[in-house]
Amino acid sequence: MAVPERPIFSDLSSKERRPPAYLRKVLPNGLTVIVQQDRAHPLVAFHATVRTGSAREGAFLGTGISHVLEHMLFKGTSRRPVGAVEQEARSYGGTSQGFTTYDTTSYQLIVNKEFWSEGADLLVDALFFSSFDPAEFAKEKDVVLRELKLGKDDPDHLLWESLFETAYRVHPYRIPIIGYEPLLTKLSREEVVAYHRQWYRPHQIVLAVVGDVEPEAVFKRLEGLTAGIEPGRIALEPLPQEPPLTGPRQISREADVATAMAAVGFPSVAVAHPDLFALDLLARLLGGYRGSWLDRSLKETGIVHSVSSWNYTPQDPGLFVVTFRSEPEKVQEAVRGIWEQVERASKELFSQQEIESAKRALLRHYWADRQTVTGLAADLAGNEVLVGDPAFSYRYLEGIQSVSAEDIRRAALLYLKAQTATTVTLFPRGALERFGQQVSAPGAGGERHAEKEVLQNGLRILLREDHRVPLVTLQVSFLGGVRYETEENNGISTLTARMLMRGTPRRSAQQIVEEINGLGGTLHPFSGRNSIGLSMEVTPDGLEESMRLLADLILHSHFPEQELEKERQLLLAQIKTAEEDPFAWGAKRMMGTLFTTHPYRFDPSGDPDRVAKLRPEELRNFYKRVLVPERMVISIVGDFQKEKVLSMCRQAFGGLSAGTGEQVIHPPEPALSGPKEHVEAVSRKEGLIMIGFHTVGLSDPSIAELDLLDTILSGGAGRLFKEVREKRGLAYTVGSFAVHGLEPGAFVLYAVAEPAQIENIRKVLLEEISRLSTVPVPDKELQDAKQGLLGARRIARQTQSAEVSQLGLDELYGLGYDYPRRYEARIRELTSQQLRSFARTVLDSNRCAIVIGQPAGGEEAGSSGESGTLAEIVDVGPHGQKKR
Repeated sequence: MAVPERPIFSDLSSKERRPPAYLRKVLPNGLTVIVQQDRAHPLVAFHATVRTGSAREGAFLGTGISHVLEHMLFKGTSRRPVGAVEQEARSYGGTSQGFTTYDTTSYQLIVNKEFWSEGADLLVDALFFSSFDPAEFAKEKDVVLRELKLGKDDPDHLLWESLFETAYRVHPYRIPIIGYEPLLTKLSREEVVAYHRQWYRPHQIVLAVVGDVEPEAVFKRLEGLTAGIEPGRIALEPLPQEPPLTGPRQISREADVATAMAAVGFPSVAVAHPDLFALDLLARLLGGYRGSWLDRSLKETGIVHSVSSWNYTPQDPGLFVVTFRSEPEKVQEAVRGIWEQVERASKELFSQQEIESAKRALLRHYWADRQTVTGLAADLAGNEVLVGDPAFSYRYLEGIQSVSAEDIRRAALLYLKAQTATTVTLFPRGALERFGQQVSAPGAGGERHAEKEVLQNGLRILLREDHRVPLVTLQVSFLGGVRYETEENNGISTLTARMLMRGTPRRSAQQIVEEINGLGGTLHPFSGRNSIGLSMEVTPDGLEESMRLLADLILHSHFPEQELEKERQLLLAQIKTAEEDPFAWGAKRMMGTLFTTHPYRFDPSGDPDRVAKLRPEELRNFYKRVLVPERMVISIVGDFQKEKVLSMCRQAFGGLSAGTGEQVIHPPEPALSGPKEHVEAVSRKEGLIMIGFHTVGLSDPSIAELDLLDTILSGGAGRLFKEVREKRGLAYTVGSFAVHGLEPGAFVLYAVAEPAQIENIRKVLLEEISRLSTVPVPDKELQDAKQGLLGARRIARQTQSAEVSQLGLDELYGLGYDYPRRYEARIRELTSQQLRSFARTVLDSNRCAIVIGQPAGGEEAGSSGESGTLAEIVDVGPHGQKKR
C-alpha cells in the first residue's frame, strides 16, 4: 500500500501526525527488541509476545498448553522462588500479567521508571528460566480446569466458543484457547517444560519496551541479560486452512441466560489482507455504534435489547460477526432484521457523511488506545509478530482513509453471503422448544496540572491541555445518584442520565445520535451512588460543535415520553441480565444488607418495579433538582487552547441560573450491633461469599488507610490470594474492594468457590481481618503495597477519560481537583501502626455483614473467574479510585 507524502489524517487535527518514533533491533541470538521513548509518564512497560498460541500447539492441540504455560510463567524461576516475581513487580510499583490468543502468547510488565532495569531482568528471567515448580503446576492446572468449567456457565464465552466450533471445521481456531477438559486433565509438567523449551527461544519472541527510557540503554541491558541464551531451532509449520463454506450452518441450544443471545458469523480475512480496511469500516457502519443501521432498525424499534458488529481478524482468516440480545420470542424477527440490513449494505452505498464519521471514530479509537505505555507496547509487539511491521496500526489508518463507499458495498457483497453464514443462538432454559426454530438466511506525560475557573453562576470549570494525542474529552458532573433517591423512585437518577441523550426542543434523539456520529465522537451518560452526568470524547476540530451539542443536552433535555419508554425497557433488560453475574448479584445484596437507612442500600441501576412506573414529569422534576450550577463541574482534558475553550464554556453555560435545590446530606448508617447475614439460593454452580464492613467517607483522611489495606489484601500478590487460593486452594477467585462515597461507604472481601468450601473461606477471611488488627504489617510488605497502590493509580490515570473523570469528581465531591497530590503524600507517610489502628476501629468482625450465594439443590459447584467488571459493579476504580 502506498504511503502518502503527508499524513492522511492531518485534516482531522490541528497538528501533523507521524508514525511512532521507535527503534528496532534484532539481538545476536534472534530476540527482536523494539523500543519507543515516551516521557509523558514516569512509567516503563514491557510487552513480550511469543509466536505461539492455542492454534499452534501441534501435537498438544486441544490441551490448552499455551494457556497453562502462561499461568506458570510468573510462578518462580531458577533465581526467584514461588511468589517472588509478583511481589518484586509490586515493589517496583507495577504489575505483571499474561494472556493467550489463538496465535500468540503475551506477557506484560509495567514498572515505575526508576526500576526499568530491574524490570527487564525480572521479565527475561521469567521468560527463559521459569522453574515450573511441581506443586505450583498442580495448583495452576487446577485453576485452569476451574476456569474451563466456569466458561461453560458464562453466556458470552459459550456463545463465542459455539460460534467458532461451528464456523470452523478444519482450522485450529475451532478449538477453545483453554482446551478440552480431558486433554487438559492429562497434561503433565514435563510436557509443559518441553513445550516451553521448544517455543520460548529468543527468535520466537518480540519484546517491546515503551516509556521513560533511553533506547540504547535498553538494547544494551537486554543484550547482556540474554547473552547466554541460544536461539533454538526454527519451526515453520503452516496451519491447515479452512475450506470454503458451501452452505449456511446453524445451531441453537439452551443456557443459563436471562434473555436470548445470538451470533451470526461470516468468513472474513486475515489481518494482513487488503480488504481488512473496508470490512472494518463496514462493521462500524453496520452495527458498531449507537445510531448505526442495525441499531436503528433493531434496537430503537424494540426488537433487541442490544446489537453490535465487528470484524475479528487474527493471523489467519477470521470472522465478521453480528451479535444481539433479545427476548426469546423475538429472535427470528431479529435475525430477519439483520439479513435485511446485510442485503441493504450489499446494494446501497453508505452516505459520505456516515463514512467520514466512521473514519473519524476509528481515528479516535486509534489514539485513545495509545494513551498508555502498555497500549503502545502491546501494539508494537503484536504488529511485529502478526504482520512484520511494528507501525502497522498507522498504516492501518492510512488504509482506512483510502476506503470509498463502493469499496464498502463490494466488501458486503463479497463476504456477507447467506450461503456462508453461521448462526448460533442461546435460549433461556425452557425456551428452546417453543422459540428455537432454526433461522436460516433467505435463499438458504510528564507532571500534569489543571486550571480552575468559576463562572459567575458558581459553575466550576477545570481545564488541562494535553497535546500528546489529537483528542478532547469533556465531562459534566452533578451531585446526584442514589443519594438523591428514595424507596419510591430508586433508579430515577440512572434513567434521568440516560434520557439526557433522548431529545431537546431543537434535536430529536435520532438527530443527537447522527450529530455525535458525524463528529466521530462518543457520548455516554453515567450515574452511580454519588453523581450523574455526561462524558464526551471528540477530535479537536469538532470541539466547538460538540460544546454546543453538550450544552443543549444539559440545559434543554425535555424527556419525551416515547423515548422514555424505549430507555426504560433497555434499563429493565440491563437490570434483569445483571443477575447473571455473580459479582453484580453479590454486590447488590451486600449493599442492601450493610445499609438499611442510608440510600447506599439502593441499586444504582434501580428497582425494576420503581423504574417501570417512573413518568416524564418525575424525571423533569428530579433533573431540575440536580441541575444547580453551584453543584456542577465541567472538566475538559485534551488537545485544545485554554482561552478558546473557556470562552466556549462561558457562552454555553454562563446563562444557567443559580439553582434553589437543597443540598442533600445524609447521616451515616447506624453501626451494626452484631454480625448480620444474608443467605440466598442461586442458580449458578459456584458458591459466593462476601463479608462487608462500614468504612469512612471520601473526605476522611483515613480513606488512604482503607485503600492501602485493600492493596495489601487484594491482587495476585495480596494476602487473600496467597492464603485462600495459593496456600489452601479453597477458591478460584478471591479479593477485596472498597465502595467509596460522600458518606461512609463499604469495604468488602469476596470469594467464589465450591459450596462446600464457603464456611472454610469465611473462617480464613475473618482471620485475615483479625491479623490486620493485631499484627503490624511488615515494613517490606508495607513499602511494596505503597508502591503498588501508587503505581496502580498512575496506570489508571493515563487516559484522558480517566483523568477528566478524576478531576471532575474530586472537585465535585469537595476534595479539590489537586487531591491526588495530597493523597499520594498521605499514602507515603502511613505507618503500620496507623494501619493497625484503622483496622481495629473499622474492620470489626463483630459488626460485619455476610452475604452467601448458595447453589440450589446442593449441586457440585464449579468455579468462577474474574467474570465481572467489578469496578463498574461497585462504583469504584482500582484501589478505591472514585467513580460515580
